[in-house]
Amino acid sequence: AKQLFSAPGAYFKGNFKPPVEEESFEDSIFLNTNGIVQLESGNATAGGVVHDANGDWIFGYNRRLGKCSIFNAELWGILEGLGLIQRRGHNEVIIQYDSLEVVKAILESTSTKANLALIRRIQSILFQEKLWFLWYVPRDQNKVTDYLAKQALIGTDNLQMFDASLSMTRTLIELDKNKNISPFQNTIM
Repeated sequence: AKQLFSAPGAYFKGNFKPPVEEESFEDSIFLNTNGIVQLESGNATAGGVVHDANGDWIFGYNRRLGKCSIFNAELWGILEGLGLIQRRGHNEVIIQYDSLEVVKAILESTSTKANLALIRRIQSILFQEKLWFLWYVPRDQNKVTDYLAKQALIGTDNLQMFDASLSMTRTLIELDKNKNISPFQNTIM
């Protein structure tokens, strides 16, 4: 199991529903998120980007969370993104995330009492999706979300949506697109 979780490009199919016989990523959208905690202040933020199978921007978001652990900030990033995706009517999502600990906690429902509610809310949304995957990506392939999360440190506490990519994110998107392995290649079953 440790080898599967650490394999670059590995993905984890949701375990709340029966397996899907024929997997197609054509209608899927991709969610990359990140949570950060500023060392000096202890303030946490979350950010994310939703893109299509080609890596092209659909929308981005971020939010300042106040004080919480990095693990909870990362869970909040996923929860916010899934909620936005669901409100827009998408029902096939691939979550690309750079924390194996978070992926395992969502799939295995392992958590402390402090973040169990967040994990259950994420699982509840995933249960409503037609098709979903959790896909581990290395941290250096998730630069856009890191940038968006850091931008929330200077923003408001409200959820901020970005329908168009910011100037800096365009450069980072291209870097991430060039590094990412296509979901159609090198998948592990």
